[in-house]
Amino acid sequence: MRLEWDKNVEKEIVMDVGCGPGRTTVEQILPFFPKLEKIYAIDLLPDMIDIAKKQNSHPQIEYRVASIEDWSTVKHWEGQITKVVSIHCLHWVKSKQIVFENVFRLLKPRGEAAFFFVSESTFHASLLELKKSPKWSNLFIDIDDRVPDSHFYKYDASYYKKMLESLGFEVLHCKKEVKIDVFPSDDDIKNFFTSICVLTPHVPLDRKEDFQNDLLKELLRQNGRNNNGLPYHVGKMVELVVRKK
Repeated sequence: MRLEWDKNVEKEIVMDVGCGPGRTTVEQILPFFPKLEKIYAIDLLPDMIDIAKKQNSHPQIEYRVASIEDWSTVKHWEGQITKVVSIHCLHWVKSKQIVFENVFRLLKPRGEAAFFFVSESTFHASLLELKKSPKWSNLFIDIDDRVPDSHFYKYDASYYKKMLESLGFEVLHCKKEVKIDVFPSDDDIKNFFTSICVLTPHVPLDRKEDFQNDLLKELLRQNGRNNNGLPYHVGKMVELVVRKK
């Protein structure tokens, strides 16, 4: 989607929420702001920030360990940010309300934010199936699967619109749509989803390959293949663009 927001701000101070290893920050977010003063790119995981600093450093980007859910880690930016961007992060967050509240406090008056996240997905469905299977369930007792509430409750876009408006945002764009990602091979889809699966670190090394293969089988059962025989993934994406009144 195109971001039809205010580009007349003289000195943009941007926050990238959930920057991961920083590739999206450098390749997609940085070029979008010609009048940029600084991007504060934050992530909860120190390992991600270390990778970002090493592989995607830039003089206008400052990588920091922080959580948008924990106000104490971001409060020093209160009222300073002109734009907040979060791409493929908020589906890991349990409480969207807390995130939106904290973003509101971070933004300057008339500041804007864009959120892109997965609401429901066949990956989440696959993860839940493996978690409850007799073969694997004993490994994942009391493990947080990070599946968002939206996967179960099937919230439509208006749910988020009402939430954001109640906090004082003007909603500029609000959309939920199906997104299909085709992968070039079984190994590609298996390796990608294994890498982001929160259950993977809890699987013993000698059972890792078996777990990966079972995840692939479940993904294929949930999704199938396209007309060219390639595996794909189906997710429902939420796009939100808002302005602080």
